[in-house]
Amino acid sequence: MAKRLDVAEILSTSVSNLNTPSMQIVEIPLDKLLDNEGNFFKVEDVQELADDIAMRGLENPLTVCEAENGCYRIVAGHRRRKALEQIGKPSAPCIIKSYADADSEEVALIQSNLTARELTYYEKMLAVVRLEEALRRMKENGVELPGRLRDHLAEKSGESASAVHRMTYIYKHLSPELMEGLRQEKINESIAYELASSPKAVQTEFEQRLARGETFRAQDVKKLRDKPSVDDATLDAFLLEHIVRGHEAELYRVLHDNNDPAIMLVHPVKQALHFWGSSGHWGDDAQYDIDGKEFRVSKPFRAVLSWSQIVSRLRDMVRAGKIVPGEEPEPTPEEQAVQEFTDGMQKAVQDSQPTAPSIPEKDFKMLDKIIAAGKETRLPCAAWFTSDVRPPDGARIIAQDKEGYCEEAQFLGGELDDYSVVSWDEVVRWTLHPDDEAYTAPVPQPAPIWYPYPAERPDEGQMVLALSHSKYNRDNYAAYIFRAGGWYLPELPEDGLVTPDVRWWSAELAPGSEV
Repeated sequence: MAKRLDVAEILSTSVSNLNTPSMQIVEIPLDKLLDNEGNFFKVEDVQELADDIAMRGLENPLTVCEAENGCYRIVAGHRRRKALEQIGKPSAPCIIKSYADADSEEVALIQSNLTARELTYYEKMLAVVRLEEALRRMKENGVELPGRLRDHLAEKSGESASAVHRMTYIYKHLSPELMEGLRQEKINESIAYELASSPKAVQTEFEQRLARGETFRAQDVKKLRDKPSVDDATLDAFLLEHIVRGHEAELYRVLHDNNDPAIMLVHPVKQALHFWGSSGHWGDDAQYDIDGKEFRVSKPFRAVLSWSQIVSRLRDMVRAGKIVPGEEPEPTPEEQAVQEFTDGMQKAVQDSQPTAPSIPEKDFKMLDKIIAAGKETRLPCAAWFTSDVRPPDGARIIAQDKEGYCEEAQFLGGELDDYSVVSWDEVVRWTLHPDDEAYTAPVPQPAPIWYPYPAERPDEGQMVLALSHSKYNRDNYAAYIFRAGGWYLPELPEDGLVTPDVRWWSAELAPGSEV
């Protein structure tokens, strides 16, 4: 049967509360007090402590355990012993304790130093690592450790669980030379972590810089680590093979003869690549990951590109003739039917006059709030009024000024208060705020019946027109198939699961629309 060990109790024991009736304080000559071989904490710079002891006396006794030849090994109090020796004291008050094994003694030694004084990052990292190793050995020897070990380590080191993980990662992956730089505080925690996350070649480069006395930042490490290790031609060939293939026609249409800044083309390129979110590939010949921020290759070489850089390289490949449109295959009858449905919906949207006004991009979040509030009603609402119509006193409104900007406000007898800095004379039109009791939300156009999602859902397998939002397109009408609580592309009814932010859906077109 395993022994149960209350780790929290062991780790919370401090030298300041050990003077109990069962623990006698004994004066022991300093020459009988031996340094603990397991102590890795600094013992220098005790002058301030020595001055304090000389003036006020020693408040906390040392903690020791029996050693050979009538001597005692220090568990807590190495700096106090040195300070007492420095002011000429012959002995020290000590509490003699016994420990079940060497690991229990090391746990007590480490904890006494974690709580006694401010440590360097290196000391705290080493304390956490050594503490974890000791507790794991105790577990292997049959001691039951309640709870998660990392949570105990985090609590007693005063760090978060993620910081504890970061310390152990640095300890395991940083080279000995760089670890010595961390110990001497020539590099800080951030630099150490970036170096630990770097391959050996990068660590070797910064070992040499450290030896030359150079200073550097974490950004310098990251920049060198992420620098492509191949020439442009190799990187372009990799993009063509793993990213471009199958999307040549769409990319050519977006990028050919287009001189817009690369950042403006990120969204169209993502659409051309059918990029719907986080994706990646790991295989024997290539390992890469592509997400909403960047493209990272780890095998067969290392490279990191932002989406703007990806667009620039793809456009250069289009201009160099490496990406050509080719012949697009004829659509299948199913694809043609889906396209006709989508085109009909888009035509109906273009021909309609929506009730709600167009809101500037600046106020897109506010428009989101308006539409989200429509979950309680299907009624259309001509709720926008010109400035000559006064809102009720105290009503919360959304006001649009002469330049087209919208602001939340409260109407108080002819003045706008709270959130707005514009006067009523500058307001062109207004509508009630979604939080106001009298508010009735506008619904999207042009279909005659719209249903709020997720308050109401389509039938299983039903193809509908959905109105969704994104930061690139705040009024995005598209056809989807609803299945098992998810939205699927009609052209890929089984595998085309996407994650649009759908707010409304409709299965009907506006009267007179042609499909």
